[in-house]
Amino acid sequence: MDGNYNQVLYILNGEAESLSAYTPADAGMYMNCQLVGHNGSSEAWPNDLLIDGENIYVVNSGQNCIERYDSENLDYLNRVYLKNGFNPMVLQLLGNAGEAVITGYEDDEIAFVNLRTMQLTSEFIPVFVSGTFITPKNATGDNHDRRPTGMALSGDTLYVSNVRFDSVINYLEADGSIIKFNDSNTRAAGFFREGTLSVFSVDPGRDSGSLEREINLDAAFASFSGLSYHPGNGLNPQSLFVLNGKLHVVCTGTNGGEPRSYGTGEYIPAGYGAGDEVPGTNPDDGVILVMDLSDPENPVIEKVVSIGGSPVGFRDSIDTGRGHIYLAGVGGLMSYDFLNEESDRTSASPILAGSDPARDFYSHVLFRDDVIYVSDWTHDSLNRIAVSGGADAPVYSSLPAIVCGDGPGALAFRED
Repeated sequence: MDGNYNQVLYILNGEAESLSAYTPADAGMYMNCQLVGHNGSSEAWPNDLLIDGENIYVVNSGQNCIERYDSENLDYLNRVYLKNGFNPMVLQLLGNAGEAVITGYEDDEIAFVNLRTMQLTSEFIPVFVSGTFITPKNATGDNHDRRPTGMALSGDTLYVSNVRFDSVINYLEADGSIIKFNDSNTRAAGFFREGTLSVFSVDPGRDSGSLEREINLDAAFASFSGLSYHPGNGLNPQSLFVLNGKLHVVCTGTNGGEPRSYGTGEYIPAGYGAGDEVPGTNPDDGVILVMDLSDPENPVIEKVVSIGGSPVGFRDSIDTGRGHIYLAGVGGLMSYDFLNEESDRTSASPILAGSDPARDFYSHVLFRDDVIYVSDWTHDSLNRIAVSGGADAPVYSSLPAIVCGDGPGALAFRED
């Protein structure tokens, strides 16, 4: 970059495996300033980006590490290796001395790390108790993968959401045997089992923690709403926020695709008929669970807010002045009013709509100085939306999109 800038927005490009930089002062874009994945042994698969003081931290899933760069000149400094097969996804700060925690998507574990010393400070801690029986710490009595994603901290309690993705979900008889149709196993159309919430107590030094319990969110949702879980159509909880004294669980639902209906010549489960929508195929099923934290280790659903789309929120997508969280996903950018616990802009009236709502993917959102920055993975661009007006009637004005790199994802701001 030419010149000195007080503000720089860094963009982590997933396909290019690089960092680009945008300077708001002159709307300049500096593409591919630095490559990521410096051990060179495999593809980096970068997922998350975090800035803490003078350092940038890049989470590389393919290389199972967290890399550190100088936030001013982008020089590569060092890295902390996690372990083979961990597939780190999301990095969460826990304190002001570099304490942090990282989720492992493939290993169903979390690990505590200090970003100042670039060292692990804990063992790898499972998000559920392994085994085939329900325990006081398990939400379900099976061994299906948990796939931890989102995290949020409230005092000394850490919440971790688990999406439980499964590529093959069979329909079962009451005795557990697979239902057959035309001599073939029957399968659900969706890929998400019941989503869960793991609750950890964090040690005083914030360098480790212990699993207290796991909550079956779909069962809690069914009990609260009366809507039962259908195989393959789990809530898919992907992002968490502790705001206004509540835990807000953003549930992505189906996460893209095209809705379809049952037709003749295929297995139709009990309670459905030809022409009915197939559960797990409609991407417009996003909801937000509002959970009471009176007992931090036992959060309870007290409200469900429908927002549609396939919403995901991010650590810097919060507009505290207006009390909104900006949510992105497949085909749209939406807004959730966390103060009043209601939708502001849903998938029916998104702030920013994709050209193909079933496939266009907005991969990250960051709000800063009355501008929403959105990384558009589908079109390799950075979208900007100016926000004006108050919380009751915000006005959103789109600014020209800027090409920023191949497969833009996570965003992070550096300010002097």
